[in-house]
Amino acid sequence: MGFSTMALSTAGLSAQETPRPNRVAWFEGFPEPLPEGVDELALEATSQMLRPDLEHSSDLRTFARLDGEEWQLTGDWAARLGSTRVNVRARLASRSGGIADQAMWNWHQMFSLPQGGREDAPKNRLAYHLERDGKVVGDLSRPGLRLMDLDVAWIRPFGTADAGGRMGISVQLPTGKQADFSGDGGTDGLFGGALWRRFGRWNVFGQAERVVLGLPKDSPLRSVMDKTSFSRAWASLGWQGEGTGLVSGLGVEVALGYAGSPYRVGLSRLDRAGWQQHWTFRHTWLPRWRFGFSEEAGTFTAPDISAFVVYRLGAAAK
Repeated sequence: MGFSTMALSTAGLSAQETPRPNRVAWFEGFPEPLPEGVDELALEATSQMLRPDLEHSSDLRTFARLDGEEWQLTGDWAARLGSTRVNVRARLASRSGGIADQAMWNWHQMFSLPQGGREDAPKNRLAYHLERDGKVVGDLSRPGLRLMDLDVAWIRPFGTADAGGRMGISVQLPTGKQADFSGDGGTDGLFGGALWRRFGRWNVFGQAERVVLGLPKDSPLRSVMDKTSFSRAWASLGWQGEGTGLVSGLGVEVALGYAGSPYRVGLSRLDRAGWQQHWTFRHTWLPRWRFGFSEEAGTFTAPDISAFVVYRLGAAAK
């Protein structure tokens, strides 16, 4: 099968696109989702908060604090390797107390929604902290730039843009630091696959993968985990207009993401699997651009909200 049949139409709804990750601090140091294999740049803004009344486990062995804002620049570089693709993903994160706390407060107040503990926490605070039995597992309180772990993936696509899939493996290299939640300190891996099918302007997509953590024997994370492998999955439904008008050219994709948790600390916000909803918008006027946001989907094991913009440098790997 020629590689050209695997290339995506830049203007169309490309369900093969890499699914959105869960950027909550406990999870974002783990391997990135198996990628599509396309050159692109993404900018993400994330607001995170754990309710102050949920910071201690019932047995008082665990103390966790999560409060801050993050801007993350993600770059994907992809290249052909025969009928397969190689994808390198690098991430640079700017973490701080941010400026979104007041906006989040106003939003909840406008719709008479619970503040989720915001009234009990200082505004614009950066505090990522995880402690077990008096020993600090990770801590971040000083704003700054952090280089996250580097992901290198091998992908084998098959089929066409209308009906096909991909399978592959990925290795995450420890370029970040476990101590400040920019990595997990080990060389990790994952394997997985994806399938998609287009029905006219509608598109369905699914991806599943297994993550295997290669934590060092003396890693502090071992004290808060009861396993080093877990599963993740995404399912989405999308629609893409084909017109040139403001409404007729609009496209939207709604995805539900699941991320298993390796943690066992007695705090539901860490121990439970994370569920997220991802909304992605595009338009025929801006075929290389994607805009969207992600929110938790019922379990609160995800950031309050993440907004993202993506620019695709190419429709397929070089």
